[in-house]
Amino acid sequence: MPSYKSISEENHKRNAALNDQNYDPFTGQRCVGDRFVLKLDPQAHIYTPETARSEDVVKAIVKHGSVKGAAHVNRIEEWVVLRDFSIVRFKHDFEFWAISCVRIQDKQSKKMVPFKLHLAQRILLEELEWMRLAGKPIRVILLKARQWGGSTLVQIYMAWIQLFHEVGWHSAIVADVEDQARNIRSMYSKLAGNYPREVSTITITPFEGSSKNKYLIERGCIMSIGSAQQPDSLRSFDLAMLHLSEVGLWKQTAGKSPEDLVQALIGALARGRNTLLVEESTAKGVGNYFHRRWQASVNGQNNSVPVFIPWHKIDMYRLTKKEINDNYGNYEKFVESWTEYERFLWSEGATIEGIAWYRWQLDEYDGDSWRMQSEFPTTAQEAFQSTGRRVFHPAYVLNLRKHTRDPVAIGNLEGDGQTGPGSLQNIRFVPSKNGHLWIWKFPEDIEPPRPVRNMTCGFADIGGRTKTADKSTLKIFNRYWMMEGGLPEVVAEYRGNLDQDIFAWDAVRLCKWYFNALLAVEINSLRTKHSDTEGEHGYTILDEIKEHYDYLFYRTQPGSIVDRAPTRILGFHTGKGTKEMIVNRLNAAARDTEYIERSSRTCDEMDSYEIKPDGTMGAVEGAKDDLVISTAGGVWLATSYMSHPKMIRSGTGKRLRQRKTEAVI
Repeated sequence: MPSYKSISEENHKRNAALNDQNYDPFTGQRCVGDRFVLKLDPQAHIYTPETARSEDVVKAIVKHGSVKGAAHVNRIEEWVVLRDFSIVRFKHDFEFWAISCVRIQDKQSKKMVPFKLHLAQRILLEELEWMRLAGKPIRVILLKARQWGGSTLVQIYMAWIQLFHEVGWHSAIVADVEDQARNIRSMYSKLAGNYPREVSTITITPFEGSSKNKYLIERGCIMSIGSAQQPDSLRSFDLAMLHLSEVGLWKQTAGKSPEDLVQALIGALARGRNTLLVEESTAKGVGNYFHRRWQASVNGQNNSVPVFIPWHKIDMYRLTKKEINDNYGNYEKFVESWTEYERFLWSEGATIEGIAWYRWQLDEYDGDSWRMQSEFPTTAQEAFQSTGRRVFHPAYVLNLRKHTRDPVAIGNLEGDGQTGPGSLQNIRFVPSKNGHLWIWKFPEDIEPPRPVRNMTCGFADIGGRTKTADKSTLKIFNRYWMMEGGLPEVVAEYRGNLDQDIFAWDAVRLCKWYFNALLAVEINSLRTKHSDTEGEHGYTILDEIKEHYDYLFYRTQPGSIVDRAPTRILGFHTGKGTKEMIVNRLNAAARDTEYIERSSRTCDEMDSYEIKPDGTMGAVEGAKDDLVISTAGGVWLATSYMSHPKMIRSGTGKRLRQRKTEAVI
């Protein structure tokens, strides 16, 4: 922890940047983009965008040293030169145009005020402008934190491009519901109604009598609105700019997912300079379309630039010096009282005043840090992971991620046959970058010096064959080190779409390879006839397998013991109670580090596993939860169900075996 003196000095710099008293869009000082000093007269100078150098009026002022000199040589009034310079500057300098010509409604006073950008808006503008000036298509995915005017900036920026840079530049705004899109477009109407007449006129009329499509007469631009809930209502124009609002809220519609709708809209969007696509939303949990789109952008897998504004970049979230003194004694005492998380906030760039506000606001939420991080995220990861109706606390999943790593090998396990007893003969691993099997430790890496009973286990969740069906998954756990106080560890993970009978034999082959691991098969899907398989495979597959593999999980049907006629039933049945049992076991194991997880994609699924409105648990829309179930079942087997692993000291030359086992569920 730095000394208070160094913190105080740094805090002064951070406050100066946040307040930025030197920011002046009239003079261009500290405005976005590369600029040069243009002297209007010996006392006045303007920080002018470099792109304006090529304009005739700018060349004249530079050549003759002042506005007066340019006016004298060209025999015109000085005000004419200033007027021409201002008009040229409107085209090149968004911030100057915004404060000179645009009026927006202040959120607190509700009055119409000049549009002067604050720090968060300038951060977004900088991203938009470097793409425009580089001649690239403008593509941004914007993760919003509270209301700081991101949508306002995007809409006004789109208007600026239409007014000064392009003619016939059609645009559309699409939100979850049409009223939201209409409200965003109303900013354009307010812009037109308050636009200075001495600059120009802005005339907006209905296009072909439609209230959804407006027409900017002076520039020949159509401005449309649409909704995700009624996507067919959006007319197909040659779109050049597209603003997609609150994408995280978009829901599945009849026959169309958010991915389908967005891709269709993007497909209608022109590509080239001054085209624009902004997808913006608040975080609505992980695993959904917006989260996947954001992650792809962060990883450089699409053309969009990710932009996130943390709460501490928004100047309203600060306490005053008096409030800090009244609540915490003084600055130094407050800094000395920082929690570990508050020290993290400082490391992320927050000010002392901001951290004091954060503590005060957290108290307003009764110390609910999860809710606080949802409303006022510090990082993009925090924004996503603190939202939604999560089953697994983000801190618990983060605890598991500490041990995740890339697999040492990816491929498939083969035998002398694909199914049947031959598939269990001559087992061998075949590397393949598209294989179903991820391996962190091969059997030879964990082979004990002597046979060990109850050393390994696996839990299989059977899915379907098609790409849209649930995945078939299996997790293999090594329990050897539990004999010495260690933890069970994930050593292999299987995930893929294929016929149920083929996967069942794949699962048995994998468990046999890992020293005859106890295999529990989740049988719910086996009882149901699937459209992508032939017939009901139910017990047929398991009944066939049990003749060739002894180490399968059996349960005893509840109630049968009372009748003194217990019935052993093959496989694990997932009902409401048993599902909660294994999921709660996984949650506790993640919290208390009771096992070692190696798979990052399992952690991803845990991050997107939620409580549904009807109280059931499952993946968020568009995500999968198959690895969650196989992991939860495997952790339950490894930590709560199976007997402690035990070394067999006699018969070391015998084949390693485990006892058959059964459960009462």
